[in-house]
Amino acid sequence: MRPTPCVLLALLVGSASRAEQVPTESAAPLTFESSELKDLAGTWGEPFRALMVMPGVSHVVSGASLPVVRGAAPSSTGFYLDGVRVPQLQHLWVGPSTVHPALVSGLDFHRGPAPARFGRELGGTVNARLLPPSTGAVHALGSIDLFNVGVLTQVPIASTGTELTLAGRFAYSPWIAAAVINGTRGTPGPDLVLGLFDYQARVTQSVGQGSLRLFALGSSDDAGLSGPGDVVRLGTAFHRVELRFTHPLGVGEAEAAITWGQDTLGATGGGSASRVTVGLSERTLGARMAWRAGLSPELAVEAGADVERRSAEATQSTTFRPGEADDPSRPTVTTGGPQALARATLAGAYAQATWTRGMWRLTPGLRVDGYLLAPELNQVVAEPRLHARVVLSETVALRLGAGLQHQAPNHLLDVPGVRTAALRLGLQRSLQVEAGADVRGPAGFTFGADVFVHPLLRTVELDVLSFDMLADDPVARGRERAAEGHGYGVELLARRPLSERWSLLASYTFQRRTLNTRVERRDGAGQGVGTEVIPLASALEQQHVLNAAVTVKLPWGLTVGTTLHYNTGAPEAGGLLFSYTQREGVDPVRGTARWVPVDRDEVTRLPGYFRVDGRVSKTGTWGPLALEAWLDVFNLSLTRETFRYSYGTERGRLVRKPFGLPPVTLPSLGLQARY
Repeated sequence: MRPTPCVLLALLVGSASRAEQVPTESAAPLTFESSELKDLAGTWGEPFRALMVMPGVSHVVSGASLPVVRGAAPSSTGFYLDGVRVPQLQHLWVGPSTVHPALVSGLDFHRGPAPARFGRELGGTVNARLLPPSTGAVHALGSIDLFNVGVLTQVPIASTGTELTLAGRFAYSPWIAAAVINGTRGTPGPDLVLGLFDYQARVTQSVGQGSLRLFALGSSDDAGLSGPGDVVRLGTAFHRVELRFTHPLGVGEAEAAITWGQDTLGATGGGSASRVTVGLSERTLGARMAWRAGLSPELAVEAGADVERRSAEATQSTTFRPGEADDPSRPTVTTGGPQALARATLAGAYAQATWTRGMWRLTPGLRVDGYLLAPELNQVVAEPRLHARVVLSETVALRLGAGLQHQAPNHLLDVPGVRTAALRLGLQRSLQVEAGADVRGPAGFTFGADVFVHPLLRTVELDVLSFDMLADDPVARGRERAAEGHGYGVELLARRPLSERWSLLASYTFQRRTLNTRVERRDGAGQGVGTEVIPLASALEQQHVLNAAVTVKLPWGLTVGTTLHYNTGAPEAGGLLFSYTQREGVDPVRGTARWVPVDRDEVTRLPGYFRVDGRVSKTGTWGPLALEAWLDVFNLSLTRETFRYSYGTERGRLVRKPFGLPPVTLPSLGLQARY
């Protein structure tokens, strides 16, 4: 895969553009303001959901904001809120955002090698910028939609140099629905529980020439059945508290921060006779420091270090009542309890410099990370990084990025404690190289083209249905799971901000991600006859992804928009969500037709998926209040995504049918008032 054709295409477009505009800014990362993203149809006004229309991003299941960046699992992408890592971006992984949308002022999205201050991630890196503190009057915002009620307020205290920001959302409609169902149920039984909320709080205080900030955020989800009878219940939660101090130091600015965090995941299931509870929890305590300075108009430097202590724990308990079911005096017995999974210490240091002269800008950097998980792992890795940019004209710039990345083995989702415990299986390692061009065109358009190549030097993909990190021989299990491979692709972006009457955000992605995989060979009856290691497409690979979002401002404060999405299907290769391709075979005993699995390199791809989203909003003022009402419909086209097939028989014939879920269409009707 060569970058030359894409670069030549960008140069041709740039040569046709006018040269009277300001120089093109760097597009690594992709930088967006929230005002540019909140009106995108299908996002419900949440900036993080807008990632799903970016180049280089595909999805696991439509509607779930789980970005697959350049083929990597969603948990391989790091999400940060002004430097604080957010472990769970959506409620119950697929619901509304766990961060109030109005608290996010913008996003910086690194699809490839990130700056040296970010580490321990193989996927992308998203750093969201917080809403700046208010320096004038009190500001307040309230919103309500079909699912949530939310509030955000900013209170500045000029006399003390203090500012307080509070935000949060509560899912009121599931809570009301559960209360109504429980209240109208005629027979005794377990109660329905549906509770989701999140919170954010920030206090900033001027201290001399510096600033002290206390920032806390968290989320809690609780869904299922609770009480007597047969129950099943799932709960997740996370909390983060950070104290950060920034102050001028020498010719630059220094930053120091301490962060505490706790993540939990728990599930309960069973009946009146016995119940099983399982849970995962992780506590973190970390510190970081950094120093940034512009030493001259041509040279800027940044250096820093961080350390984090992680403690992961698993809990499994069984409660049962031996004896006769009608004996009220029978005892309640509980077995099991907590079990330590891992205690790990992660430490890193980095330095980078940005040198600018004329048409050139070079940013070399180096990050060094240490991973300690006694006694299984004690490893130090060095990660060189390089970003280069050359401005060929006032409308055309070329970019180059390269870097070595490491990460602990991970599941599809970021589950508490899993990544820490899985360190015993060894680190994953990837080299990331990308080349691109940015072109500023007429009428406010900007264009981008990128080619990336990611040699996957070592991957360890965990089985989502088993706990590999508890293997008796982690070295052997890590060797069994480890594989090499490569990823490559092309990404195109066309963008026009909503500065006048209409805006456009369109992206196209071609991507491949293959891993050397051991394939079991089977005969006509489905019996194994041997194995072979060959390169195969990863289970999340969607080769072609196309998005086009258009927003138009109309008179009378009306804004309408639509988003078109298309992606080709992923391999039907099994796993937690997808089915596995079957073929017609023969039962060796009965001699009748039956379904048998095909060899892994012969699986078919799931059907492509096309979707149309729509949004309309009306804004106006009423005294000091700015009001906005909106209707945002995800999957307005009522199309159905096929991610599973059922393989069965009808009247003695083998039948293959798409999984029978109805089209997932999610409307959001809401009202927002800003003071």
